[in-house]
Amino acid sequence: MNAAVQELIDRQVAEGRQIGVQVSAYRHGEPFVDVVAGRRGPGDDRPVERDSLFLSFSATKGVTALAVHQLADRGLLDYDTPVAHYWPAFGAHGKDRLTVAQAMSHQGGLHALPNPLTPEHLTDWDAAIARIEDGVPAWEPGTATGYHAVTYGWIAGGIVAAVTGRHIRDVIRSEIAVPLGLERELYVGLPEDPEVEGRLTTLDIVPAGTGLPIPDDAPFYEAMPKPMWPHFNELPFRRAVMPGANGHFTANALARMYGALANGGELAGVRLVSPERIASMQQLRTDAVDKVLMTAIRKNCGFFLGGLGPDLDGNLVHGPMGPRENAFGHPGAGGPIGFADPELGLGVGVTLNKMAYPNPGEGVTLEICDLIRSLAAGA
Repeated sequence: MNAAVQELIDRQVAEGRQIGVQVSAYRHGEPFVDVVAGRRGPGDDRPVERDSLFLSFSATKGVTALAVHQLADRGLLDYDTPVAHYWPAFGAHGKDRLTVAQAMSHQGGLHALPNPLTPEHLTDWDAAIARIEDGVPAWEPGTATGYHAVTYGWIAGGIVAAVTGRHIRDVIRSEIAVPLGLERELYVGLPEDPEVEGRLTTLDIVPAGTGLPIPDDAPFYEAMPKPMWPHFNELPFRRAVMPGANGHFTANALARMYGALANGGELAGVRLVSPERIASMQQLRTDAVDKVLMTAIRKNCGFFLGGLGPDLDGNLVHGPMGPRENAFGHPGAGGPIGFADPELGLGVGVTLNKMAYPNPGEGVTLEICDLIRSLAAGA
């Protein structure tokens, strides 16, 4: 299986469509694909290694979502209970009835970042939590959905802290990374560690929205302001805890986590959630047109769901998570992704450093994931 995927990513690098890339997959709880290609970034000719770390933007949301689903699995929270029941300060300005499920499926109306934006707005955790608590929703909470590109992480982090009394960075490490043996491969907030920093790749940053006719005052740029993008290669941004936007992973870390979820919640004797909890991760919470992304997205509590959607010409196509509606995971800006396809017993992770925004149904990540699905179906 590795040979076919290696050939594909080598070709993508040779064609200039990738700079550096890792691809990993687990099938029925066992390693299935593990390949790398290319360089660590623009101006960095060191080869990508299997332990190289890639900033993976919103692929982080799936890791964060799992931490919340674990709390539900342990009976510590209920999806349909208002967030303010656990986190009373969150209920200000009409947010008191917004449920955990609604908040985690981007229905809170809290997508906007401060304007004008400063780097400290993203790196100061306590100030960000306070802004969420005092946030005034852009619509009546629970009546519409709009992608909380960055603020999602603070909302989820506040819920986790309210329920556990612990920072979400520490919960993700102790409940996901360490049990799976990924303490050197899965970070939400980088430590100040020269060894870790020596394994970082560098992004060829292309801001979301580039080339699209989106007005500067659109909700899209309220959620993802243009000024934030140039900072993501800087260490202060990498060290900040943004649980929806700046996780650093290997492809193996994402694939191993989702490999467990595709295998009934367990991998190599480590159980992340009960088998019954997987259905909750596949449950459709909203498929309304997203007010920020301006297209319909099938959303669960923190995960996006697979299935078909329209491309720019109105044709129904599938994205990297594939055509099955019960596949779940999360993509990141520019191409990284992690997802579970339980029907195939398949968990996949793709990390890369050349950001691109292909048309729906196109692109390097889709090619990789389609090939892996084909190999898994034929195995």
